[in-house]
Amino acid sequence: MKPIPAELPHPRSRRWANRRWWDPLGYLRVRSLSNPGWHREPDRVLRELLAQRKLVPAEEQRLLDRAIAATRRYPRTAAGHRDPDAAWDEVLTAVDAFLVARQRRHLHSAAGARENSRRPERNPSG
Repeated sequence: MKPIPAELPHPRSRRWANRRWWDPLGYLRVRSLSNPGWHREPDRVLRELLAQRKLVPAEEQRLLDRAIAATRRYPRTAAGHRDPDAAWDEVLTAVDAFLVARQRRHLHSAAGARENSRRPERNPSG
């Protein structure tokens, strides 16, 4: 089982209390998909991935498409071999790449918002 990428908040992080509503795929990844005892549900993962299609900026679309493709071919690997464990690692690798890109965009956006809130307002009439 692939570990959760270090770039994502830890499963017990308080950040997920609010974030799970706008990032259900990330929440699923850190709470369920990281649990080795969780029964693999590729259909559930695929539904979450497909739900992201309308929300993803163009630069992340390629990563999302790779995650969708890996999930659709499960339990086969990219090489075409039937190997559920290796194929599941491919699914998680692709999902993680997408989620890390989303996390970077989120942090960049949050930093920009903080920076804008610190700038003093100018008086246009002044």
